[in-house]
Formats: sequence, C-alpha cells, structure tokens
Amino acid sequence: MAQFMLKRLFICSSLLITSDLWADCSPETIEFYLDKGFNQEQITKLCAESSNSAPTYQPYQKPIVIVQEGYGSGNSAEERRAESDLRGSIDGRSVDVSDSHIKFIRKVCVRAGNSPERDQRVDKCVDVAFSISRDNLNVSESGASMLLFGQQNIEVTSSEIQRKYVTADPWAEFGPDLKFLLQRKYESQEKGNKTNLPLRKSASPPQVVNAIRTLSYSYEKRVTGTEQSEVAKVLDEAYVPPTEEEYIASQPTYDDIKEAEKKKKKWWNPFD
Repeated sequence: MAQFMLKRLFICSSLLITSDLWADCSPETIEFYLDKGFNQEQITKLCAESSNSAPTYQPYQKPIVIVQEGYGSGNSAEERRAESDLRGSIDGRSVDVSDSHIKFIRKVCVRAGNSPERDQRVDKCVDVAFSISRDNLNVSESGASMLLFGQQNIEVTSSEIQRKYVTADPWAEFGPDLKFLLQRKYESQEKGNKTNLPLRKSASPPQVVNAIRTLSYSYEKRVTGTEQSEVAKVLDEAYVPPTEEEYIASQPTYDDIKEAEKKKKKWWNPFD
C-alpha cells in the first residue's frame, strides 16, 4: 500500500511540474484520472489533447456605437424636421445643416447693363460656397421674393455669413472694365450678414420660414441653456410675430395630432 501511494505521489508530482504545458491539468483533474486507474503516460496524453482542442476564450465586448456629433443625435423631433425641411428646400448642392451652421453651394447671378436688349447686357452666374451661422439667425418678414433671374428666395440675416468662390477667378473671361462692373455688382449684393436662400420650385416659403425660426430658437436655447415656453416667447419684447399664414403653417394639423396620440397610445398599451 505504501508503495502504491508513493507511486501515486510521484506521478502526481511529475504531472504538476509540467502542468503549465497542459491548460486542463489541474490537481483536481490529475486526481480524478488517477482514481480512475489511468497511468502517467495516459494522463499526460489526455491533458495534452484537452489543451490543444480547447477553444480560445473570447471575452464579451459590448458593441461600440459611434454617433457623429452635430447631426441631430440629441436634437428634438421638431429641430430634426426643420433641418430636413431646409435641406429639401434650398436650391443648391452639398446642403449641410449642422448644430451650428447652414452650408451649401449655389449660383449667384449678376448682370452688367440694364438694357432690355439682350445683346446690350451681360449676365454671369458664379458658384459660391456659403456658411451661415445659426447664431442670431433671422428671416425677413416680407417672405419669399424673386431674384433677378426668376429664382424664388428667402432673405436671411445672421451674426456671421462666410462666402467663397468655388473657382479661382470666375470673372477671368471678361475684359478689365466689364470684369470690374460684374464683380462690383456681385459684391454689392453679397456682403455683410445678409443673403438670400434660393428655394426650389417645390419648396413652401412658409415652411422654410418656420424651419429657419425653429433652428434659430433651438440654437439659442442650446447655447444659453435656457428653454422658453411658447407663451413666454410671445410675451417677450424681442418677439417678432409671424404673419397669419406663417403661423397657421407652423401649427400641427389635425392629422398630426391624431397620429401623435395614436403613437402614444400604442406605446403605453400595445395590445389595445
């Protein structure tokens, strides 16, 4: 009996010395195999096979969700709707409405000479990139108007409006005198903190006016950290009242109210 125990101890010690080679050769595992009558060679083989076949452990990692800042992740439904309305209404390309700016590229057309005869006047349209800050963004009370070339537009003002030609010198094709006239005409209508937003034919001017006011108000609320109720906004001395048409266009329709109530009802009682 003493000889058997000594042999068992020797096998166990030998296996434990090399157990770092076999991931599953714990003392409990070795004792289990010895109790079952396996010899040292058999136990070594079993441990080696178990270690080689064991799958590599991959700890669970929570999926990473990246949210691009400035594009509505934390904005209200009203603000997201206003952003969407403005993107679909501006007659330009690369229209981008972020949390701080409205950016787009549009054609600015100018005319040298006011003669009704076409051959006695020069028309030129140049591509210009605009960046309009949402800080102190306001829309003209006169609503939509028509530009020189029949383009419907909305006049807006802002604390900062940046402009830049898309091409190096859009007036290069003209002689010095005509170039001077065209450039001066452009600069007279595109300077300072006022510009025109060109609208697509399908755009609704009252909807655009309401969208701009929503974006301006939401920006001010986000920057100042204050939230003003509708009644407080109306009673404020700085309040600029909209026209009856603009006000009606900004209000939710009966269908909108019913749809909102329907969604709310489904949220609280999905089985109803």
